[in-house]
Amino acid sequence: MTHAEATRMVHGKGNRMRRKVGNNTYAYIEVDGSVSIELHGTKVVRFYPNGLIMLNSGGWRTHTTKKRINQFSPVKVYQKKHQWYLQDGTEFEDKMLVNS
Repeated sequence: MTHAEATRMVHGKGNRMRRKVGNNTYAYIEVDGSVSIELHGTKVVRFYPNGLIMLNSGGWRTHTTKKRINQFSPVKVYQKKHQWYLQDGTEFEDKMLVNS
Protein backbone atom coordinates (compact mmCIF):
# COMPACT_ATOMS: atom_id res chain seq x y z
CA MET A 1 0.00 0.00 0.00
CA THR A 2 1.17 3.52 -0.78
CA HIS A 3 0.37 6.89 0.80
CA ALA A 4 -2.15 7.64 -1.97
CA GLU A 5 -3.86 4.25 -1.55
CA ALA A 6 -4.00 4.68 2.23
CA THR A 7 -5.53 8.14 1.82
CA ARG A 8 -8.19 6.78 -0.54
CA MET A 9 -8.92 3.96 1.93
CA VAL A 10 -9.57 6.46 4.73
CA HIS A 11 -11.71 8.81 2.62
CA GLY A 12 -13.78 6.00 1.14
CA LYS A 13 -16.90 7.39 -0.56
CA GLY A 14 -16.87 10.60 1.46
CA ASN A 15 -14.30 12.95 2.90
CA ARG A 16 -13.70 11.12 6.18
CA MET A 17 -10.59 11.57 8.23
CA ARG A 18 -10.88 8.26 10.12
CA ARG A 19 -12.10 4.78 9.25
CA LYS A 20 -12.28 1.44 11.03
CA VAL A 21 -10.24 -1.09 9.01
CA GLY A 22 -10.13 -4.08 11.35
CA ASN A 23 -10.69 -5.33 14.87
CA ASN A 24 -9.42 -2.55 17.18
CA THR A 25 -7.71 -1.04 14.11
CA TYR A 26 -8.29 2.40 12.59
CA ALA A 27 -6.79 4.31 9.69
CA TYR A 28 -6.73 8.07 9.86
CA ILE A 29 -5.17 11.11 8.30
CA GLU A 30 -2.76 13.04 10.51
CA VAL A 31 -2.53 16.85 10.53
CA ASP A 32 0.75 16.64 8.53
CA GLY A 33 -1.01 14.68 5.75
CA SER A 34 0.48 11.31 6.66
CA VAL A 35 -1.82 8.32 7.13
CA SER A 36 -1.59 6.15 10.24
CA ILE A 37 -2.82 2.64 10.88
CA GLU A 38 -3.47 2.36 14.61
CA LEU A 39 -3.96 -0.83 16.62
CA HIS A 40 -5.04 -0.38 20.25
CA GLY A 41 -3.69 3.17 20.27
CA THR A 42 -0.32 2.28 18.72
CA LYS A 43 0.56 3.62 15.29
CA VAL A 44 1.87 0.39 13.74
CA VAL A 45 2.21 1.74 10.18
CA ARG A 46 2.47 5.37 9.08
CA PHE A 47 2.57 6.44 5.43
CA TYR A 48 4.28 9.75 4.68
CA PRO A 49 3.58 11.77 1.50
CA ASN A 50 7.28 11.51 0.50
CA GLY A 51 6.97 7.71 0.17
CA LEU A 52 8.58 6.74 3.48
CA ILE A 53 6.75 4.34 5.77
CA MET A 54 7.31 4.03 9.51
CA LEU A 55 6.85 0.61 11.12
CA ASN A 56 6.30 0.36 14.86
CA SER A 57 5.22 -2.36 17.28
CA GLY A 58 5.16 0.01 20.25
CA GLY A 59 6.84 -2.80 22.16
CA TRP A 60 3.88 -5.12 21.54
CA ARG A 61 5.52 -7.94 19.58
CA THR A 62 2.27 -9.85 19.18
CA HIS A 63 0.82 -11.92 16.37
CA THR A 64 -1.87 -9.28 15.77
CA THR A 65 0.63 -6.41 15.61
CA LYS A 66 2.74 -8.29 13.07
CA LYS A 67 -0.40 -9.22 11.13
CA ARG A 68 -1.49 -5.55 10.86
CA ILE A 69 1.97 -4.45 9.74
CA ASN A 70 1.99 -7.18 7.09
CA GLN A 71 -1.58 -6.41 6.04
CA PHE A 72 -1.11 -2.68 5.48
CA SER A 73 2.57 -2.09 4.69
CA PRO A 74 4.37 -3.19 1.52
CA VAL A 75 7.17 -4.60 3.70
CA LYS A 76 6.61 -7.99 5.29
CA VAL A 77 7.74 -8.94 8.79
CA TYR A 78 8.47 -12.46 10.00
CA GLN A 79 9.56 -13.94 13.31
CA LYS A 80 12.44 -16.31 14.02
CA LYS A 81 13.45 -17.37 17.53
CA HIS A 82 11.33 -14.60 19.11
CA GLN A 83 13.02 -11.89 16.99
CA TRP A 84 11.29 -9.94 14.21
CA TYR A 85 12.89 -9.41 10.79
CA LEU A 86 11.93 -7.71 7.56
CA GLN A 87 11.59 -9.88 4.46
CA ASP A 88 15.14 -8.92 3.39
CA GLY A 89 16.60 -10.17 6.70
CA THR A 90 17.00 -6.76 8.34
CA GLU A 91 16.27 -6.87 12.06
CA PHE A 92 13.01 -5.08 12.90
CA GLU A 93 13.26 -1.96 15.06
CA ASP A 94 10.41 0.15 16.41
CA LYS A 95 9.83 3.38 14.49
CA MET A 96 12.04 2.23 11.62
CA LEU A 97 11.59 3.97 8.27
CA VAL A 98 11.41 2.01 5.02
CA ASN A 99 10.78 3.01 1.41
CA SER A 100 7.50 2.08 -0.23
